[in-house]
Amino acid sequence: MNFSQLQSFVALAETESFTDAAYTVNLTQSAVSHALAALENELGITLIERNRKGVVALTNVGQKIIPHVRALLAQAEAIEQEARASQKLAMGRLRLGSIASLISPSLLAGVLTVFRQQFPDIEVVLFEGTMQEVGEWIENNIIDVGFAFIPSDCLENVPVMTDELCVLLPAGHPLGGRTAVTPNELGEEGFIMANNECTLRFLELAGFRMGKPSIRYQATDSGTILAMVREGLGITLLPRMMLPPKLEGIVALPLEPPQKLTIGLVLNSPMTAAPNTKLFIQTALDWMAAQ
Repeated sequence: MNFSQLQSFVALAETESFTDAAYTVNLTQSAVSHALAALENELGITLIERNRKGVVALTNVGQKIIPHVRALLAQAEAIEQEARASQKLAMGRLRLGSIASLISPSLLAGVLTVFRQQFPDIEVVLFEGTMQEVGEWIENNIIDVGFAFIPSDCLENVPVMTDELCVLLPAGHPLGGRTAVTPNELGEEGFIMANNECTLRFLELAGFRMGKPSIRYQATDSGTILAMVREGLGITLLPRMMLPPKLEGIVALPLEPPQKLTIGLVLNSPMTAAPNTKLFIQTALDWMAAQ
């Protein structure tokens, strides 16, 4: 086995296409095909199945093997980064996970801008997904570090910032003139929430019992949710950092008692993190301290 074969195998698993995999690993499509064939011949098994359209999928044994391959490649990358760090060089790749419904675009863009300015030779590959996906990507060595709620089950974490959960009401709502609202006062309201597991975390954090409140609509985009709230179709819960600078036709109120969200970076182990991961964590902490 060699790293080109292993990289080709992972690229095929992630892209499900020989053409896209070739682009990912900077090889020709023929070279990727030969690398996979050589790896399968050496192992004596079939790792990838393909159909007439060229779409590929992992076999059962391929699914069992690929976590080990990703871990091996991650360790090899970490070794290279440690060697460069000893020479005062910051190079290579950083794979970063983010949750669109949790992380403010200004936070992500701000940290990435500073990171690129300080370490221009580190390539950042951004993965956006749900909380569950970010956790799975960490555990399977698909990403090096990711933004998430803290605490995050089964993962090490580094707190970066604290946010507040807000209730968003349409202008003219009977509760709109209050300085804060309690979950009991919202029990009969219809909610418009994101279609992901962040919704359950928000509702639990706000203190709602199982089965309450009523989720009237679900949408994937926060802009759509805000527009629906503005039209009086329901109310919602969002972190304060996710709110736009101007809330026309919408009132944002804190909960009583206040509900804080701790957002941080999760990874498998801070002690064994690769140098580029440590540099990104420190950059995020420095950026937040300067705000």
